[in-house]
Amino acid sequence: MFLFSADVLEEYDRRRLAVVYEKYSGRMYTAAKRILNNGEDAEDAVQNAFYSIAKRMNNIDIHDENALCGYLLTVVKNEAIEILRKRKNAVPVDELTDLTDSSDTVFETEKREVFEYAVKIIMRMDETYRAPLYLTAVMGYTSKETSKILKRSEATVRVQISRAKKMLAKQLKEAGYEL
Repeated sequence: MFLFSADVLEEYDRRRLAVVYEKYSGRMYTAAKRILNNGEDAEDAVQNAFYSIAKRMNNIDIHDENALCGYLLTVVKNEAIEILRKRKNAVPVDELTDLTDSSDTVFETEKREVFEYAVKIIMRMDETYRAPLYLTAVMGYTSKETSKILKRSEATVRVQISRAKKMLAKQLKEAGYEL
């Protein structure tokens, strides 16, 4: 269960937060883990997200599931990206001590760099393209699920995803990343 100082929230908001946590924490964890590729960091991202959410609990409508889900996933995504930023300059201890197969380490580092750069590109895109691409490519939703979340037609979402992928590929190629 989510750890949070109980004296900060009113009883009503604590109950609402517990309901939101029980219903959405698993999905939030999955989203964070897809970004971070690390379970412990994903747990930290969810914890940080719920801390932020708790501060705004009295302003959140938990009955509008589509809006709530979008909000929660946005908050956890931002927390995960913040963890990536903090991690960017840190060199993991195992990379410093285990140099037995440096080619794997180089490959993993390159994959992480491309992923982080791609996420940066996605985050700079116009919302029209960013939201559908992020929900499908990073969060793992289908285009049908994405269309329901964004309240857009499925055909529109598919076109927006296609255009966003082309923009992303073009910018990655211009930056010198092989696709």
